[in-house]
Amino acid sequence: MAFFRTKKDDEKQLKAFDGSDFNNMGSADLLQLLLKKLILEGNYNKAENLIFEELEKNKSRVIKDTAIDFYNTLLGKSDEDLISNNFSREEVLQGLEDINSMHFE
Repeated sequence: MAFFRTKKDDEKQLKAFDGSDFNNMGSADLLQLLLKKLILEGNYNKAENLIFEELEKNKSRVIKDTAIDFYNTLLGKSDEDLISNNFSREEVLQGLEDINSMHFE
């Protein structure tokens, strides 16, 4: 998963998982963490809904990059995995198209 790109981000993630550093994380960090958790649980629809809820509040480049990482992660999943988690490859491609058609700050 490409959500965390640097060693510093990995350290933030580890601290967050043990519950010690949530207060010091920004909203984009929390979104990435939550998306990662939802993907691991197979809750792709819930993760996608969360992305679009966040985009309604904050159309930043960071959120766009997070959304693209999310969809690229799903592109790496098998069709069987997507279908078993109530998602489809078409939804992934549509999501990427939707994100790329939006205007960001």
